[in-house]
Amino acid sequence: MAGICGIYCGTCPWYLAYRKHDLEQLNKLSETNNIPIEQIRCDGCLSTRTAPDCAKCGHGFRKCAAENNVKWCFQCPQFPCDRLQRYRDVHVVDGVSHHIHVIDNLLYMKKHGVSRWVQEQEKTACCPNCGNQLYWFTHECLICHAQIH
Repeated sequence: MAGICGIYCGTCPWYLAYRKHDLEQLNKLSETNNIPIEQIRCDGCLSTRTAPDCAKCGHGFRKCAAENNVKWCFQCPQFPCDRLQRYRDVHVVDGVSHHIHVIDNLLYMKKHGVSRWVQEQEKTACCPNCGNQLYWFTHECLICHAQIH
């Protein structure tokens, strides 16, 4: 669930909608990407089945990691590089940058280990009120309607 670039894959709609059997989200992804609903599935950045944008990795992290023979950016001798610095400000949805913490995430993984980071992400990826696993950029739990900050 730890992406090469420091993103947590566990809250991505491509990863989560399939596992939650969320037909609304699956239909939305299918329509938006012009892909049959049966193909909407991702098993995380390091798997062989990834979301189309992650598979393409237009930011170059997959290619760079392969060239530098590393699994995660924090293992690279050039970490943190300009590519990561630029990436932090690329993806803003509803005023929230999903990438803003990638360098901090990678530093945490480097210091404490990837498994511990994933465990921390799993805790914060759930509604504090009902425990429902949340999609990224969620401002309200779809189950109990608690406001997420």
